[in-house]
Amino acid sequence: MKLIAWNCRGLGNDPAVRNLLKLQKEEDPDILFLSETKLDRNWIDGLRWRLGLTNLVVKNSDGRNGGLAIFWRKGVNFHLRDVSRLYIDGDVTEEDGFVWRFTGFYGGPRSDRKELSWQALRALNAARKHPWLCVGDFNEILMSCEKEGGVVRLQSCMDKFRDALEECSLSDLGFTGDPFTWRNHCGSSDTYIKERLDRAVADEHWRDHFLAFHVRNGDPKHSDHRPVIVEVERSFSEEQRSGEKSFCFEAGWVQEEDCDMIVKNAWGLSMEARSKKVRHALGEVAAQLTDWSRNVLGDLEKRIKHTKKELEACRRRGISKENVERENLLRYKMQKLEEQKDIYWRQRAHANWLKNGDRNTTYFQQYASERRKKNRIKMLKREDGREEYSDAEIKYALDCMGDLKAPGADGIPALFYKRYWHIVGEAVTKEVKNLLTGGDIHKGGIKRLWSLYPRCRTLKS
Repeated sequence: MKLIAWNCRGLGNDPAVRNLLKLQKEEDPDILFLSETKLDRNWIDGLRWRLGLTNLVVKNSDGRNGGLAIFWRKGVNFHLRDVSRLYIDGDVTEEDGFVWRFTGFYGGPRSDRKELSWQALRALNAARKHPWLCVGDFNEILMSCEKEGGVVRLQSCMDKFRDALEECSLSDLGFTGDPFTWRNHCGSSDTYIKERLDRAVADEHWRDHFLAFHVRNGDPKHSDHRPVIVEVERSFSEEQRSGEKSFCFEAGWVQEEDCDMIVKNAWGLSMEARSKKVRHALGEVAAQLTDWSRNVLGDLEKRIKHTKKELEACRRRGISKENVERENLLRYKMQKLEEQKDIYWRQRAHANWLKNGDRNTTYFQQYASERRKKNRIKMLKREDGREEYSDAEIKYALDCMGDLKAPGADGIPALFYKRYWHIVGEAVTKEVKNLLTGGDIHKGGIKRLWSLYPRCRTLKS
């Protein structure tokens, strides 16, 4: 499911409507929440059919101010709970009967009335029954680093927003993309301001159920606000019911000190006990890393949340040598965790590649079948006529590959081989040479090793 919350800054003109339709075409959301529509239902109603989101709830604007709307597609079970000038609140029921709460929120822009927004958030929390996701334009920042330009935001204002979220047990879900979701688009650098006013927050129950979610700050189009796009995948329990969850080597693991030791021990143990087969060793490594990640590292979002909380508490203490050293350590830890999170989402960008498989393998297998009328490549031959490849040439071919662009069917990308070549290189090179010279290989290892073959090659007739 995909949800979008966007301060569209008015829909009373053709460019705004065109950009809204373009956003829908590009993102194809299941639920679309809009704030500052500056229109009433009579004007907005016709958009249902043009957007293909035929269900609609509208909070009329007050003249040319405010206005909210939520669209959802046929087949999405959304039950409206409440509407106000600050939010549209409802429940989403999944196909398996699981119910969670979605609130599209719009915080008042006037500084002297922001407390009304936080009171509304607390009132929503008081009526909470289900896991809760809240997305929208809160018109406030949480930290000073979320603003550049203009007058420095008062700490007391940020604290009031933070206190409201904490009282509601809501935590920021993070994001990918531009960290600043609003700009004043002033032509002068002296008065240019950009802030992160729009975000997605959720409680622990929602995050525990939807383990695979992705928050992205989208293209602002005509508006001065970026849309917040939340993509929700199946829960862990649903994946387990549909079968065993496939392994995926997380690129961020290489930054953990213990990862080297785990790979070395698992690989060595398997090579000694299981006939020195690469596929067996990779399976053992995958099992050990999965167990280590689940039981030792824990969820990355939870680690980030915990570290943020520690860092914030440290910053509020008085200045002392111990506190300064502790703050520097936590800032370094936070930086590393954010880098891991960035790597995690860059790696997820290749999910379609993993799902569809290695197209090079399919191409070469089909090519070989047409030439030989057999589903097996007997020999590969270099352009200069030699049939041998050196260890250095195989390693060079690996180094030429993108870190995350060649994962095997087992979920292990080229980054793994590069990082741990001193551990796995000898056995992998041996198996690659075996296939290059016409040897047999287990079908489960073909895709894994094919991407390591030197690219300067021709099929031997």
